[in-house]
Amino acid sequence: MRIIRRYSNRKLYDTVDSHYVTLQQLAALIRQGEEIQVVAHGTGGDITTSTMAQIIFEEEKKTPRLTVQGLRDIIVGGPK
Repeated sequence: MRIIRRYSNRKLYDTVDSHYVTLQQLAALIRQGEEIQVVAHGTGGDITTSTMAQIIFEEEKKTPRLTVQGLRDIIVGGPK
């Protein structure tokens, strides 16, 4: 499990490779099969899901791939 620390200034720090990473670099790691966990530096809280949602949001802004119905289904389904 690769631990990524998110600081209050929104910077992401890869604790395995000891350097800052971008959302795009995190997306690449996930695509390569890496298991990641993103933790808030101040609280230690797990913010992996919100970080992954942010990756999806940023990628959708660049190249929309999800349909309106697909997004609607995600919203309607909500947290289980």
